[in-house]
Parts: sequence; structure tokens; C-alpha cells
Amino acid sequence: MYVSGGSSAPAQARSGAARQMRHWLIGAVAGVFAYVFPGAEAAAQSSTNVANVAVDAFGERVGSEQIGLYNEGSVRGFSLQDSGNYRIDGAYFIRSANIPPLAFDGTTIRVGINALGVDFPAPSGIVEYRLSTARPGFNEEFEATPLRDYGGNAWLLKGSAATQDGKYGAAYGVAVMNEKGYDGQKRHPRWYTFIPTWRPNEKFELRGFFSLDRFQRTGGEYVFVLSGTELPAALPESTKNWADWASTNQYQFGSGAIARYRFSDRVALQTSFIWTKLERWRQDSVTHTIGADGTGTSTAIRGRPIEAHSKAVETRLHWQLTEGQRLFGTARWRISDTDSRPAGSLALGAFNMFDGLSSTPAPAPLSEIVATHDEARQIMGGIGYEADITDAIWLRGSVLKTRYQKDRTPPGGTTLSSRATPWLYDFAATFTPTESLTLFATSVRGQEESGVAPSNAANRNEVLPAVLATQYELGLRYRISPTMTLISSLFQIEKPTPGLDVTNVYRLVGDARHRGLEVSFVGRPHPTVNIVSGFVLLDADRRGELIDSGALAGRAVGVPKVTGLLNVTYSPPFLQGLSIDSQINTQTNTLLNPRTRVTTPAYTTLDLGFRYAFTVGDARMTLRGRVGNVFDEDTWTASRSETLNRIGPRAYRLALTTNFSH
Repeated sequence: MYVSGGSSAPAQARSGAARQMRHWLIGAVAGVFAYVFPGAEAAAQSSTNVANVAVDAFGERVGSEQIGLYNEGSVRGFSLQDSGNYRIDGAYFIRSANIPPLAFDGTTIRVGINALGVDFPAPSGIVEYRLSTARPGFNEEFEATPLRDYGGNAWLLKGSAATQDGKYGAAYGVAVMNEKGYDGQKRHPRWYTFIPTWRPNEKFELRGFFSLDRFQRTGGEYVFVLSGTELPAALPESTKNWADWASTNQYQFGSGAIARYRFSDRVALQTSFIWTKLERWRQDSVTHTIGADGTGTSTAIRGRPIEAHSKAVETRLHWQLTEGQRLFGTARWRISDTDSRPAGSLALGAFNMFDGLSSTPAPAPLSEIVATHDEARQIMGGIGYEADITDAIWLRGSVLKTRYQKDRTPPGGTTLSSRATPWLYDFAATFTPTESLTLFATSVRGQEESGVAPSNAANRNEVLPAVLATQYELGLRYRISPTMTLISSLFQIEKPTPGLDVTNVYRLVGDARHRGLEVSFVGRPHPTVNIVSGFVLLDADRRGELIDSGALAGRAVGVPKVTGLLNVTYSPPFLQGLSIDSQINTQTNTLLNPRTRVTTPAYTTLDLGFRYAFTVGDARMTLRGRVGNVFDEDTWTASRSETLNRIGPRAYRLALTTNFSH
């Protein structure tokens, strides 16, 4: 987890200013180069306003910009990274590694009524990725970001090339980022993607994708853990909280193929294979345990290599029986493996967060040890049916039988296995009494992974068993006008939940019951104004032996009771190509520690930005500027692993995007 401190020292600031000027010059030269020597294109990044793409307020991402009450890691108070509710172009897969955003035209969080279009949905929602599309001809987009939040820079090329008949094509992307946190800590992500397409005829399509995410962070990670019952009143402005010798180094790979064959206008088949792999050969971190005065002790964690990969195969059938009836089915197979090794710890002594961490010598290299091997295998088969019962009533139902086995083999030990063969289901209905109003009800039961023990747990990296989750939901969608839509739903999700127990072991500690109200209002009340707004009221309840005994609070850690969003974009009619956007984000207090009942405070932030589109010759250009956290709100926040985070202080970003088509 990345936690940062503040601004750099004066000497560092002066040298940073010189580097910033150099980056501006590099950006200008790169922009001219991209104009004179066009390469090949892509879906827009800074040139696309993600607020204009969003159909609700629950989560949309295009390129580096994201909007919504939820994100890819957190939906309705749960982690979708743990539960694995992911789709690529509708294909089921398990994500053991990150796939860079460069590979996608966009990402949508599907919950509520907008999840009804997903066959065999899952509780909590679905993250749907849309692979980048190759368009006829040569297209290219070059994005230069010489000013990136707290320093650093980023350079992105995303393009595509395809024959005019669309038979052959490919999209691709390369991104080089040299990021700097507001504490001066440096990160160096590198992204590479390639998405080929083959359409020999109107019936068959084959798409592949290959991605590589290379990540390196100087200084590794660091977190704050509160030892008492009061938060430090002040936050450090400029301190170094990481170890000089520490680092994070890893590769993340993704690849796959999705084939579609349409036998007729009524029958279609899709088969997919998706593989993701994480190779992390080093991940060092420091845990600072502090009290209300900001002093305490520090412990360094020296990580050993970790390898994780998953493979998923799915075949889906679509059969349109009649105009209002459809039969669909799926057959899935997946395997996930993790090889983990216990980390080494080293006491670093006393710590004061206002002074930072002193330089320490690098510890001796860790000895080689045999890894603990975790393996999960699953086979699933399901069938579903949907029909328009009347002009106003639509029904869908599906069942999914799964056979799941998880094995854990410690070094030199006996393999421990757990098996489950549950029936999963999905039932949904809509009632549309008028053209403007749609009422809906759903019930979904799914099987989910429980995740991996975090770095601050005594059983760090241990893989938890799978659990069953059930969701019930009632809601409505009301089209106020052709350009404005209101969506609202009441939901309840129940499942066993993990957490840290009184011995600091991360395990299933009870049952979670999340009850909530979601509201989304999206649309254009005027041709020059676009609004994306909404809020979530969430009662994230916890139950179980530790809660009943009073050892733990009956509330989810790191989950606010209220989250709100208001994004307004204004396009002044007197200056074509210009749009001005503002966004308010707010959340209430959040539980940090269920044993001490400490909470982090509520906060509200304001972001302001502009986007100006213009042309230079044949090039379409967009200048994007943004100021995040305008009023420099500064407060502690709580993570699900019971560590203290800090919201990012005021940040500035400026990017120039150049698009070509030829």
C-alpha cells in the first residue's frame, strides 16, 4: 500500500523545477514529432470526457480518468479483486494480475439495472472491460503529460491499424510513466499491449490480447498502524517513511483469445481463454506503529518472491428461440495457483512521523526456502432462459452447478484440501408500466474467493477459502427526459467475511451483511451542461462470535456509511471545443480498528479542470488540465487492512493529446 507524506525540501524543489522545465521541453518536442511523423491510433485518453460516457454514477473509466461511486476494487463495500467478478468483452476470467488500461476502450462497473444485461451475473456487481477496437485505416493517439500530479511525467502511445474491410486489424499501446508521490517516492510503471483481430467473414471473429505491466517502486511500501485509541492530530508535511534499501519489483502478464461464431441470426457461440500471471520477485515494506503523538516503532518486512497465475476457459451459447425468448448457457473451467513464501522481519527501532525514517543499512539477503503452494480448481456448467412475458414484463432465470476444490501444500507438509459443489442461481424480473419507468428485482447467489492475507497480518499472503454470497435487490430506472435518467435501488448482500482477529491472523471472522440504498442521476438538463451525480447509503454490518463477544465492532473496516459524488461539466457556447468540469467527492467517517472502535473523520474534496479541443492541420488535439483537491483537504483515511492512509493533497496535471487518422 502506498502512503505518502508531503512536499520536498527546498533544494529538492529547485532541482525538481529544473527537471519540470526539461520535461516541458521534451513534451513540446514529442508533440511536434508526433505531428510530423504520425504512427498508428487508439481510443482517446485525455481527449475523451469520461463523464460523457457514463450512463450512471456507479463507475466508468476511460484511459487515465475515472468517475463513479465505485471502482474496480470496491463495489458496495466489497472487494471485487477478491471475489473475482470480472469480464472481458463478456468473457469470464479470474484476475491474478493487472491488465493495463491501455488494452481497453473503457471499463464499466455494472450494478443494479445495468447488470441485467450480463448472463450469469455475480453478487456485488461486475467489472466489465471492453477490449480496444481496431478501426479501418491507420489511427494514432499520442499523449504527453509533462506535469503529473506531484511531479514526474508520462508518455503514452495508443493506436490501431486495420484493413478497410475489417478482415485484419490490431490495436496496441505503450506507456512510460515516471511518477512521484507527494512524499517524493518514485514509481516507474511500464505498460505494453497488443490486441490483434481476424474477421475472415461475417460469421466468425477471433480477437487476441497480450499485455505486460512492469512496475518498480524505489523504497518499497510503507503503512501506518495506530497503536492507541486516538489519531495523531497533525499529519507530517515532508518526511521520508520508506527504507532506502527497499523496493518493489514485479511483472504482470495477461493474454487470451476470444472467438465468436454466429451460426445464424438466432444462434451464436463464444469461446474464450484468458491467462493472467504475477511474478513479484521483491516487495519490501515498512510498518510504522504510532500513537496519538506520532511516535512509535518501525518494523521492516523483507518480502520473498511470489508467483500467482490463473487460467480460465469458457464456452457460451446464445440461442434466440423467438423474438421475445432466449436460451443461454455456459461451460467454464479455471485453475488458480499461488506460490508464496513467508517474509522476513527486522525491527528498525524508534520512529517519529514528523522526522521520518532514518537511513538504515540493507539487511542480509534472505535465504532460499520452499514455497507454500495454493491451488484452486473449478468446473462450472449452467443454463438460463429469459423471456418477454408481456410488453411490460420481462423475466430471466439461470442455474449454475459448480465443482470447486482448493489444495494447500506447505513446505514438507501434507496437502490440505477443501471441496464444495454448490448450486448457484440468478433470478431477475422487470416491469415497465410506462415508457419512462422500469421497476426491477433480482436475486443472485455466487461463489467467491475471500482474498489473501495482507502484509500487516501474522499470516501474510495466506490464501483464504472460497465462500457463498447472496444478493437481493429492488430498484427502478426513471427517464425524466430523453437526456436525464434517475436510477435507484435497495440491496442486501450476505456472505462470510475475512478480517484480522485478536491474534492478528487474517481469516474468516464472521458474516457480512451489507444493506444499502444507491441513487444515480445522470444526464443533460441543458445542451451545455452534463451532470453525473449520486450517493450510497451503506450499512456494512458484521456478525459472528468475535462480534457477539464484544471483541470486534459489528461494522466493516474501511467502508464509509455515506459516499457522494457530484460532477458537472459545462461547455460554454461562445468558445467551441472548451469544457469546464468540477467534481465534489464526499464520505462520512470510517472504522479503522474494530477492536478499539477508532474511526477516521469524514471529508469532502473538490476537483476542477478543463478540456480544450482544437485542430492543427490534420491533427485533432486536446489540452487537458486538472487541479485535484483544490482546497488541499488533508486527513487520515482507513483501509480494509486496518492501516492508516492519507488522501492526496492538492495536485496538478496537464496533458496534451494528439490524434491522427489516415
